[in-house]
Amino acid sequence: MLKKSIINSELIHNNLTKIYLILILLGTFLVRLIPSRNLAIAGNDAHLHHDLVMRISEQGFGVISSSPLSLMGLSPYGYPPFYHIIGTFLYETFHSQLVFFILPPILGVASVFVFYKLSQELFDNSNAELLSTLLFAFVPAFVTRTSVFIPESLGILLFISIAYFLVKYTKSVPGYENLDNFSLRDMLKIFSGNYKYLLYALLIFAIYLFTHRGWIFMALVVLILIITFLIPSFKKKPVTFSIIFVLIGLVLLEFVSIVARFQQEPVTILGFPKWLGVLQLALGLYGIVLFLKSKNSLYKFLALWAIIFMIIGTYSFRFRDPYAAIPLTLMAGYVFAYVLLPKINGISIFKDYKLFKRNFGSTLKTILLLILILIPVAQGAAIAYSDVAQPTANEMSAFKLIQYETPLNATILTTKDNAYFLIGNTHRKDVALWKTVYEGFMGEAPSIAETVATQKDVDTMLGTSQENEAYYLMETYNVSYVYVSKAMYDLPSSDGIITYMPFDTHFKTIFVSGDASVYQYISNPTLKSPGAELNSNSTNNSEYNKSIKFIEEFWNGYAYSENGGAYLEDSLLDLEFGGIYKGNYELNSQIAVLYSHMSQSSSADLNNRSEYLINWLNYKQMENGSFPTSIPPEEYTIATMETIYPLMNVDNKTGNIYNKENKTNIISKGLVFVDNMTGKENINISNIQKPRNNVLGPDYLTMKTNAQVSGMNPSGKEKIIANVLKQQKEDGSWTLQSYQNIEILKGLCLYYDSTKDQNVLNSIKKGSKWLSENQNSEGMFKDDGDPTIYGINHYSDAVLVYYTTENKNSMQKTLNYINHSNLDADINPLKSYLTLISDLSLIYGEDTAIKMANEIL
Repeated sequence: MLKKSIINSELIHNNLTKIYLILILLGTFLVRLIPSRNLAIAGNDAHLHHDLVMRISEQGFGVISSSPLSLMGLSPYGYPPFYHIIGTFLYETFHSQLVFFILPPILGVASVFVFYKLSQELFDNSNAELLSTLLFAFVPAFVTRTSVFIPESLGILLFISIAYFLVKYTKSVPGYENLDNFSLRDMLKIFSGNYKYLLYALLIFAIYLFTHRGWIFMALVVLILIITFLIPSFKKKPVTFSIIFVLIGLVLLEFVSIVARFQQEPVTILGFPKWLGVLQLALGLYGIVLFLKSKNSLYKFLALWAIIFMIIGTYSFRFRDPYAAIPLTLMAGYVFAYVLLPKINGISIFKDYKLFKRNFGSTLKTILLLILILIPVAQGAAIAYSDVAQPTANEMSAFKLIQYETPLNATILTTKDNAYFLIGNTHRKDVALWKTVYEGFMGEAPSIAETVATQKDVDTMLGTSQENEAYYLMETYNVSYVYVSKAMYDLPSSDGIITYMPFDTHFKTIFVSGDASVYQYISNPTLKSPGAELNSNSTNNSEYNKSIKFIEEFWNGYAYSENGGAYLEDSLLDLEFGGIYKGNYELNSQIAVLYSHMSQSSSADLNNRSEYLINWLNYKQMENGSFPTSIPPEEYTIATMETIYPLMNVDNKTGNIYNKENKTNIISKGLVFVDNMTGKENINISNIQKPRNNVLGPDYLTMKTNAQVSGMNPSGKEKIIANVLKQQKEDGSWTLQSYQNIEILKGLCLYYDSTKDQNVLNSIKKGSKWLSENQNSEGMFKDDGDPTIYGINHYSDAVLVYYTTENKNSMQKTLNYINHSNLDADINPLKSYLTLISDLSLIYGEDTAIKMANEIL
């Protein structure tokens, strides 16, 4: 038994290198499965290439371009198809989407194995070979490119294979160990190697031409190898060889023109440790210093390769990721084995560190080495988990709608970055990406000028504030839908089309989910703009005319919307304070009712505008009955209820019943949506947000939705209101912020007005007391300005709360504060003005409310 154990131990020791290599390859494979952990296509480009394979599978290989320049990627926007052909054969063979998840990691493992063979040619040290391989296997940029279904996952394997045979050839050249052997005429010795290795390299290069444009990087690597052997000659004849280097520089300039389509984004210094790896970069940079001093031609070549690709990598990250990582990690492995390990072994604490009479020195050394080894592994795994893009569930819902509810030939306008996910998941056509990828892959590749012009037109369509310019270009490109992602609100184009689509009748909202919105473009809408704003002297009532004059300042040609506004990048704050969503359906509903009331003073213009707004609301209401709001838009339940609520009460306020059919349609559809959002004890915040339970206290948005929706539509809401009352604290508040308590209390006031529920009134009285204690002597709430300045609408709602509880002192103090406020400086002046009229109407009636509201104009 002892003998057998000794034999097994010797067997493991003799095969340690193989065991370590197998572990590295296994880790390589497993880490590359992380991005596809949910069995969903990950990565922007992967969606595109998956879509290309599916198109070939469905339509046949005839869809691939027959242009030689496109097939080899020699045209600026031509795309080699070999990888897609392999993907198609595998998909047709196995009939499984797993092909797209498994193929890239397998190619990544193959690349790491070839890299190991390359390191064996360079180093005669198993530690250096294994450490180089380990460091390269988990380079973040390499991990991401061999985790997802893109041609580069095969291209990197071909690239490293060519590099392997170039090194084999160089080693077959006599005297390669000393560059000084290649001075002047002796440089011709570089042609005395074993040509079979060059032949192998050329055969792989031929495949590379039809796989990925990365062959251009390999051409530059070959040029760097030649330059390396010119260095000794330059030292002896600097003038002559300076001319040669100038000529090489001209070749490089031509090379830059060839790769003009590559991303030319300057990268930050932090991008280098992130994408090359912290440990790989640190050891690699030290390796550059050592290898530049070396006489060995291959070592000098590696140093120059890393330097040149990292420098160009500051101009275009494609040179850095991962092609600069190949020489860098080779040198890093060398430094780890020949410099770092000896230094660690020489540290005294690792030789003799006694604790409890036992020597823990070797244990400490092992722990340190494990930490150093795990750093690149952990970084590679972390990048694979977090930095490979995937569409969100809400974006996927938008894509499914487009896939199943739009024509197959639909063209969709969006940004180029969004188009990867869009095309890959909907199999539809966009404008920019279709031009830069699909035309070259399936037909004649466009020129750089054509793609630049198309991208400029896309930017114009998305960014112009001139609607007619956008319409013209959209019809030119046959655009029928617009897809808006959450990220687009951070772009300069956020002041363009995404601003006016919510109110412009050329667009109908067909989907919103917070993360994504889809609009249908209608070139000839049935509802036309009624023209300019109304005359402020439309009535014989001076107070009405003041009100009309103010409201008409917010006319946008189709409806009324807040001017300006801010994107606060917080869903709660944007819903409460933001003003850049220009649909403002609830405000237009209030204006329709207000103008209807004013039109009784014999004004046909006001009545016509009121009728138009009802038609507009009916036109803009989504099929499920909702009215979206906020940025990014969601189907908030409270927004829909706020829109239909004024219309539900209009007949009780005036005898002027207009456009009965559309008004009834708006209300009935809206109530269906609200009912669908309503549960037994809570109401959904929106179509994607359920009621929330906050361990730190009541969730404001849940409480506000429950209170205000119940207040405007009280039937059957007893349990929901009881739930709101249960969340109230002993001091009368629900949350720490005044505006939040005001809005919850407003909902309760509306509910009490309809039901006269005494428990609700008691709750309002407790809350009213808390509010009054949080106002200063001038009526300003003490936390006004935190997190942002309150609107007059919040103070107006507080007046309603004080009126309901008969707190006359606080009510008058708050009215005085409102009267001394500057409406022009309000965060949402139109909302504040209309809210003031609405709240005061409940107290004093419409005409008195209008007169009081006009005092702050």
